[in-house]
Amino acid sequence: MGAGTGPLVVAHRGLVGPAPENTLEAIAATVAAGADAAEVDVRRGWNGRLILAHDPLPGARGAPDPSGDPVGTPAPVELGDALTLARGRLGLNLELKEPGLAADVAAVISRLSSPPEILVSSFLESEIETLAQVLPECPTGLVRGALGMSGRRLPGVVRQALACGATHLVIERHRARRRVLDGAVSSGLQVLVWTVNQPTQLGRLLHDQRVAGVITDRASLALELRSAG
Repeated sequence: MGAGTGPLVVAHRGLVGPAPENTLEAIAATVAAGADAAEVDVRRGWNGRLILAHDPLPGARGAPDPSGDPVGTPAPVELGDALTLARGRLGLNLELKEPGLAADVAAVISRLSSPPEILVSSFLESEIETLAQVLPECPTGLVRGALGMSGRRLPGVVRQALACGATHLVIERHRARRRVLDGAVSSGLQVLVWTVNQPTQLGRLLHDQRVAGVITDRASLALELRSAG
């Protein structure tokens, strides 16, 4: 995923407000706003298909169900439809929310003749390792929250990302400190920071050469701040 100037502006779960999160409408709104990418969440649906959803679906067990989606429940967006919509228009950060998805996600990506620019990320090291094995050309990002820093020479999150073969480190905004950023960049990792909504912090990170992108609920504001120089 590449930006014209400065770090990427990545809309968190798509551009939410004009549309519900993790929907085709949110992805289309991200395109209309001029953001570089959308971050969306991937899970297994009721019938075993890969869908966009942040929270577990009630009754979803990860196994195919011939009965399909429960009656009266809105059908979630399928991953393949999101990839098709984004192709040639927008980058996608696919966050894998549960184990056992990576190989199937790689298969869906591989079936597209010209997939969009993609970063596959997850809190789960095993998913990053699997994705790197089955689709080595696809960038991967290890996601880490605000707590648990360790290590004398390198921050623990940097060592963890390197150990599972990630190309990116996707860190919660409170981790975006000098030691982590310097350690990641010196180790060859690209850094994305989430979820950054406060204008002062957005402006600072969008003009930090160590930051490859910010994931934000305020994509339009982030684009304005990035353009302001």
